[in-house]
Amino acid sequence: MTPNPPLTDQETLLIEAYQRILNDPFEDKYEDRWQDEPFDKAIEEFKARALEIGFAEPLDILKRYRVESYDAVRQQHKKGPAMCFRPGWKSDLLGQLIDAVALVAKCHYVSGPKFTGEGRVVVLDFWASWCDPCVQSGPELSDLADEFEGRISVVGINNESIFGETNPGDVDKLNEFLDDHREGFRYTIYIDNDEGHAKETVYNPGGYRGIPCVILLVDGIVTYVGSPQENFRPVLEHTLNFVEAGARREE
Repeated sequence: MTPNPPLTDQETLLIEAYQRILNDPFEDKYEDRWQDEPFDKAIEEFKARALEIGFAEPLDILKRYRVESYDAVRQQHKKGPAMCFRPGWKSDLLGQLIDAVALVAKCHYVSGPKFTGEGRVVVLDFWASWCDPCVQSGPELSDLADEFEGRISVVGINNESIFGETNPGDVDKLNEFLDDHREGFRYTIYIDNDEGHAKETVYNPGGYRGIPCVILLVDGIVTYVGSPQENFRPVLEHTLNFVEAGARREE
């Protein structure tokens, strides 16, 4: 898969209308809280707004983002988000020990400083080049790697088939992508091996069903599993303060 082309101004307005009318009001209305009538009204409101913007068939645009039909959106809302996206979710991987050096030893090195296990705090970033949020979070993680240089190691693990049957990675194709996004991906990058070792032994057991997904390790112990785009920076800062305060007490 390749990243979606840039949105036109009209398409941006359409996506904003979709989020405001058909998505955001129903995010917490799943399972026994669901009612069809408000959603039916929302569909008509969205169609009218789409027509105002200039789209008689808005689904033609939304299908780029896997929105196949209004009924599919309805069924997804009724089902609700995966457990990992619900309030209070905690990964089963928390508290578990991961040998990051052994993990990347089974992956293929691509770019950035090679990871040798230095430092007590490690950020593992699972991502794919076709994932727009991953491409957006790359610069943010690069900035964190620069800002906290010497205090953390940020290690990206690319897997283009992270949600489906594992396919061998293509290092040449990934390098082409990185050549075009070098400034956004300045941290260490590996590609998962042909068997999907990192995916099968770390990402899947983590239970977070989205990418980008970061896994924060302190002395190899998992302390955070989730998105790098939400509340990760304060979590990382708190972790560093805790680790470094403990080190000072031991001096």
